[in-house]
Order: sequence, then structure tokens, then C-alpha cells
Amino acid sequence: MISSKYFIPALLVLAVSASTAPAGPERTERLARECLKTVRLEQRAQAGGGPLEEGLRAADSLLVLAARSLDPGCVRRYVQTGEGPCREPVEAFLQASGSLRAPLTDSDPAAAVASVLRGTPGCGELSGALLEGYGAAFQVVLEGRRELGLRLDLVSFLMAAGCPATLQDLGLSREDTLGLKALAAEAAARTAGQGYGTGPSDFYITMVRLDDIGGRFGRQQDENTLTGRLTGREEIKEMLPRLQGLKPMTVGFLGDSQMDNRHWSSAAHFPNIIAEVFRRVNPAVTVFNAGVGGDDSGEGLARLDRQVLAREPDICFVMFGGNDCAHWGGPEPSVSPGQYRRNLAEIAGRLEKASCRPVLMSYPQIPEFTEADHRALSRMNGHLAAIRDSLSTGWLDTGTLIDRGDPRRLFAVDGIHLSPEAHLMVAGKVLEYLGRLDRRE
Repeated sequence: MISSKYFIPALLVLAVSASTAPAGPERTERLARECLKTVRLEQRAQAGGGPLEEGLRAADSLLVLAARSLDPGCVRRYVQTGEGPCREPVEAFLQASGSLRAPLTDSDPAAAVASVLRGTPGCGELSGALLEGYGAAFQVVLEGRRELGLRLDLVSFLMAAGCPATLQDLGLSREDTLGLKALAAEAAARTAGQGYGTGPSDFYITMVRLDDIGGRFGRQQDENTLTGRLTGREEIKEMLPRLQGLKPMTVGFLGDSQMDNRHWSSAAHFPNIIAEVFRRVNPAVTVFNAGVGGDDSGEGLARLDRQVLAREPDICFVMFGGNDCAHWGGPEPSVSPGQYRRNLAEIAGRLEKASCRPVLMSYPQIPEFTEADHRALSRMNGHLAAIRDSLSTGWLDTGTLIDRGDPRRLFAVDGIHLSPEAHLMVAGKVLEYLGRLDRRE
């Protein structure tokens, strides 16, 4: 709940009685329409380079405040009943947006994608207003101008209000890549030029990214659903007999946010997907995940004893580098390449001393990082390869695997963390490695 002192006083003269309040579906549709209107007008005004006119500035500010401050459960209660502590801030936004009368064009990306979806059989049961709500979420993710936290908050707000965000919500299948790309191409063809990418691939990637965000926040996706996608692939099906035949062992993972399953960027991260695979096919293989978001190699080394060695793993996959190489605006990386090499060499050496097989994983280049970060990371990956050669550790060239793909598909909307698709790719490679443990590496 948020204090009314933050709202523009002129917008708080609302008196909607319970007897005249619309039904739940009507509240959802009204919110969807007004969110789309505000998002589109704000985007058009920003593209024009001028200041927002007073009414639009008020509506946009109230939408941002609601998205950032209101609990999703509170928003759902308002939509369902018209009551609760969210009523005042939400209806303040609705009144402000409802007064806007600026013209809108059907060539805006949000309008184009909503229009195409109206003619799609899988979306037949959704009202036009709900598809406009999807269009609002799509626009926010596509243009990528607002800061990341706000983009996520706006999508979460629209979902809490009852708007579709995932492909499942739309009655579409993520596995129907050709069908989705055809929809994306049709929507892109209806879109006039913008100050950001609006080609067919931009639309397709945005649909997939929105599906990733919505799947996590809407709890439609987790390690179970992602594992189902992975084990349904032919190359993994062929691998299952080898995984079923593995002897009892403990597999550990030590790393940063690319492993940390608490991070929002994927419904499940690759160590947890792998754990679920073994729960299904070979429970004698146990898996633990010691990934901690924000850690560099020194911080990983500091918790090696209590979070990894104490669990007595037989094999441990190690992946650090993203936080080490980053300059964060300074002249030097967070951890020098030389110190990084010493940290990883000590981690690998202490694992081996404890009779645990270390497997070093190279780090992918991060799209949102600077050239200086990329150069530092390249040096760090070189040091990893040198440690591999000197200590004869295990090795997975995860960095090259990811770098060869489309970064928009393999990274989340922040351009830093791996997407669910990338986690499935890495999980497959880890399983392949484990499946050949009885063979020469």
C-alpha cells in the first residue's frame, strides 16, 4: 500500500460507489486499454523529443507509481472486487488516462501486434481489450527504453490486472517457432518506422522475452516445465540411458547469478534443471546449486568450504567471470585478470585435494558490457584455459557456445543474464559431459 501524499491532488477527486463499479472483467479491460493508451502516447511523445504534456505526464507518473508500488495480490483484489487499498491509486491513474484524447495510429508496434493477434485462432477467446493489454506489455519490452526494473514492474502490473503476457495466455505454443515468426513478420509489416528495431526478428524475440518474464512471474514456468522441454529434445532422449546408468554421485555447481536460481531472468537456472532431470531418471545422482548472484571469483572462493566442500561433491562445475571483468565505470575491472587466475586456480586445486573433480566453465561475452569489460573477460577466459591445461581439470566452453548464438534469444531483457533458452542449452551440454564420465574427456 502507498501513501496518498504521492499523488497529484487534482486527480484524487474520485467517487465511484460499489453499486456502480464495473464487474471484474470490465475493470481488467479498462485497465488494459488505459495502460496501452498511456504507454503508446508516452512513447510517441518521447520519440518526438519534446516534453510530455501535463495530462500525459500525470497519467504516466501514476501508472509508473502503481506498477512500482502496488502488490500484485492487491491489484488482483481490486480487479476482482473493486475494493481494497489499491482502489484509490489505480482509479487515479484510470481517471488521468481516461482524459487523454490524443490520436493514436494503428502503425504503432503495440497496435500492430494486438491487431494481428485478434485474427489468430489461438487468441479467439480473448477480448480485444485484453489483447491491447498484451500490446502494452509488448511495447514496453520491445522499445527497451525504460529502465529494466520498471519494465518488469509494468509487465507484472498488467499480469496482476488480468492481462495476458505469455504465449500460453494467448493460446499459442512456444514450440511453434514457424507460426510465431509468421505472426511477428505480419505485425512488423504493419508497423511504421520507430527509433528502435521493429523488424520481424525484433517482434519474434520480444514475444519470446515476454513469454520468459510472464512465465516466471505468472508461475507458469519452473524447473519442471523447462525440464520437460529439455528432455523432449531428441538429442537428450538419446542421452538418457547413459544418465540412468551413472553410479551414485553428488554434483555441485559454484558460480554467480548465471547459476543462482533465485534470479528473475529464468524460471529455472541450468543447475536446477539438471537436478530435476536426475530426480526423474536417476535419483542416485544428487545435485546442489551454490550459485550466488553478484559474486566474483574471490567471493566464491571465500564460501567454497562451507557451501561446496562441506557437501562432499564428487564433481563440481565452476563458472565465474561476469562480476570479475566488469569495470563499473572505473578504470580497472572489479577483479584483475591475474587475481582471477589465482582465485580459480585455488578453487580448482582445493576441489581436487578434496577428491572432487573440478570442471571449469568459460564465461560468455555479455552484450550490455563495455568493450573494456569484454577485453578483460577474454583475458580471464584465457586464464581459465591455462588452469585447465596445467591442472588437467574438466572443461566446458560455455562462453563460445553462447557467443555463437543470437544474443537477443540467449540473454534476458537486461542483456546480462542468460535466458531460459540459454539455460536449456547449457544444461544439455552439462548432461552430455556427465553422460560420458566413464570415457576419456
